[in-house]
Amino acid sequence: MAQEHDFVVIGGGTAGCVLANRLSADPETSVALLEAGGEARHPFIHIPLMAGLVYFMRSINWGYETEPEPHLDGRRIPWPRGKVLGGTSAINGMMYMRGNRQDYDGWRQLGLDGWDYASVLPYFKRAEGHGSRRDAYHGSDGPLRVNRAQSENPLYGVFLEACEALGMARNDDFNGAVQEGIGRQDFCVDRGRRVNTGHAFILPVRSRANLRVVLRAHAERLIFEGRRCVGVAFREGGRRREIRARREVILAAGTINSPQILQLSGIGAPDHLGGLGIETLVASPDVGCNLQDHAGVYVQVACTQPVALYGLLRPDRAALACLRAYLFGTGPGTSVALEAGGFARSRAGLDVPDLQITFIPGLTLDVTRKKQGRHGFLTHCYQLRPESRGEIRITAADSRAAPAIHANTLAAETDRRVMRDAVRLARRIMAQAPFDPYRGEEIAPGSAAQADDEIAAWIRATLTTVWHPVGTCRMGTDESAVVDAALRVRGVDALRVVDASVMPLITSSNTAAPTVMIAEKAADMILGRPPLPAETPAGA
Repeated sequence: MAQEHDFVVIGGGTAGCVLANRLSADPETSVALLEAGGEARHPFIHIPLMAGLVYFMRSINWGYETEPEPHLDGRRIPWPRGKVLGGTSAINGMMYMRGNRQDYDGWRQLGLDGWDYASVLPYFKRAEGHGSRRDAYHGSDGPLRVNRAQSENPLYGVFLEACEALGMARNDDFNGAVQEGIGRQDFCVDRGRRVNTGHAFILPVRSRANLRVVLRAHAERLIFEGRRCVGVAFREGGRRREIRARREVILAAGTINSPQILQLSGIGAPDHLGGLGIETLVASPDVGCNLQDHAGVYVQVACTQPVALYGLLRPDRAALACLRAYLFGTGPGTSVALEAGGFARSRAGLDVPDLQITFIPGLTLDVTRKKQGRHGFLTHCYQLRPESRGEIRITAADSRAAPAIHANTLAAETDRRVMRDAVRLARRIMAQAPFDPYRGEEIAPGSAAQADDEIAAWIRATLTTVWHPVGTCRMGTDESAVVDAALRVRGVDALRVVDASVMPLITSSNTAAPTVMIAEKAADMILGRPPLPAETPAGA
């Protein structure tokens, strides 16, 4: 492998694969992509129905967990992150959601020019290859294939009818003119198989002579000459190696690992780094701070008819479903068990929805493991814009030591109130008449939990991450921001961060599609190209 390239991208995940594709499109530009994991070869990665299992497979997962959470009864919460080409896009729930337009207009209100909704919409469209939507909000030719939900499970229709009975409006496209409402969702699934950024952006261009993909390359620290970042030191197959960048190094290691690598390289809070024996290169105390995540609970109800996904748990049926999905892209294994849901307001007076709800025609794996195997269904709900903030801090001057994740979930009283309201909303939905032929007893939280303190206790005991951490290398115009509006790390040259960690505020939905958009937009910035023209479709 050539030891010098124009660009070195650290992290072959949701953002890094996009960057490596776009930067190497110019044959005169050489790009090296370093990924700590291996190829996305495990068959379960490709089968949408298996999403709930691949989250926790240690061979393709960093296996992180939080520090004891003070507002969640001191529990340590598993935080799966993909350790494989494609990153967390190879193990996530595949839902294609962009968030609310006010998210991006809010970034612009923070002074971040070029990050308003009209400016980022063209980059969402450039990445997207939607199989059926043809309007001003969608792209049809992009590498990231997206399709509508396709499962025929009858409980999805029951859920939507129940929501309508509560006065919620149907919405055919949560990524279109309006986010609020309920309906069937879009997924990164094509011909019955998962679409992750490794397959979408790297596999088609893997043979480019100017693109080098280095797997099982564990970044240890950045290399500087003065204040200029000139490369990265990494381990590959037990050997320590270095690779240099003529133009820029781009950190795309994600919300946990990007701040970790910055801190290991001397960019962070001086007191913290000094205590670990790391010399401070740039005093940047906000590295690792501003951690935000979506966290949710599962309100679960027994089903009196044998129509839920429990029927697929029989070993022979599960094996057949997986085999059909993997070999032929057909059958029940090709659907993600998250196909109906939407966005709602927890109370009157809000300008935009503050809750996301997802219906699943089955029970959680945790309930099944406790031998409560039965037909059932659930509503998963979480707050879209939490006020609580956490942080990521390295614990040693060794890249192999997992950083400490202080999620600080539910630290804010507002977050606790919204989650109580979310539980009550889920209960009201499943109490509507369309569920009458299917509704059994409430499994969780159970009918005994009615008062605020009882619901709050159940939330503390069961709430978990929705796997959307962002914000730890915050983009901003103030001097304490880790990166500027062009994603350049403050205090040094030739170094950017391009991943979900740069979000100043979390987006109001799943975060994979916004991360792809960030990488698309960043590629133009890095190459010095003019931004795509802003777009304001009718109704926007």
